[in-house]
Amino acid sequence: MSRNQWIAITIIAVIGLLFAPEILSTLGLAIGSVIEFVISLALSLAVIGLVFFLVMTIFGSVFLGLGAALIALIFTGIGLFWPLLLCVLILYFVFRNTGKTV
Repeated sequence: MSRNQWIAITIIAVIGLLFAPEILSTLGLAIGSVIEFVISLALSLAVIGLVFFLVMTIFGSVFLGLGAALIALIFTGIGLFWPLLLCVLILYFVFRNTGKTV
């Protein structure tokens, strides 16, 4: 290896040692967020399937079951994404154009 490669490896190693906790915590945050989202999605899909199954079993109508599953899907979507929906709603009210001139 040449001298420039050794210098580059040394600089990368020093930066890696200095910022290792930040790098690992960011990686853990990203992996934890993905796992949390997947588990929430799996549980919400299980609840939607259970609602569809119960309505189909009790009332015997596919359309009623699909309607109940759609309502359950909407409610679980709101439950999962309410912080994002709240931020979008706040941004809408802040930046909407009311047509009034100041």
